[in-house]
Amino acid sequence: MSKVFSGIEVIRRENTKRLMDASGLTRRQFADQSDINYSLLGHYIGKNPSKAIGDEIAQKIEVFFDKPSNWLDHEHGDNEDLLSNIKNSNTVQVSDDTEGMIEIPLYGVYFCCGDGDTSCEFQEIKGTRKFPPSFFRKKNIQPENFKLVCASNGSMAPYINDEDEVGIDLGSTEIHDGKVYAILLDGDRMFKQVFREAGGALRLHSFNTDYPDRIVTARNHSSLIIVGEQVYRAG
Repeated sequence: MSKVFSGIEVIRRENTKRLMDASGLTRRQFADQSDINYSLLGHYIGKNPSKAIGDEIAQKIEVFFDKPSNWLDHEHGDNEDLLSNIKNSNTVQVSDDTEGMIEIPLYGVYFCCGDGDTSCEFQEIKGTRKFPPSFFRKKNIQPENFKLVCASNGSMAPYINDEDEVGIDLGSTEIHDGKVYAILLDGDRMFKQVFREAGGALRLHSFNTDYPDRIVTARNHSSLIIVGEQVYRAG
């Protein structure tokens, strides 16, 4: 009789498989490098799993993949799906006034400036903001690539404050040291200042010193997507 797994046991198994797929490691390589018994690993995540991933093994997996404690216990949105939601959301429209101002919807969805906010749908348009065409020319961005969203909490204060309106350019995703980007990290969305580190790692920095930097190793680059560069803010 096949084993019936509880909800958290299924989540742990699927998260482990996703991390392995993203890393490109074979099961043998993962077992050798993580010091998890190869045969046991087959029982955990094989084609016909027969054992649940316990707390000790879950912690080993989290440490190996540079994930915070209890990360394995929660569902995480797929980065590509979340990015598609962002890019395909309602975008700009030119207003009817004689000034030719460009109206940008302001979304009630919040890009988190802290440890992440996993819900990511552009819903609840709170209003619109008008920008002159010169704004886009000076910044060399296309209006259709400009998204206006809201920030939450104060980890990027005083540069970006709670409930600030923040504009991001979806056309600017190449990392330049010290620039602030809207990012998706393991399905969580946030604003961070990004720096390149030795060995291909990336350091995600918060301006508020109460929030420690986060390191994305070269091995885990697939867990990070740069949505766009922050190019505007208003409190």
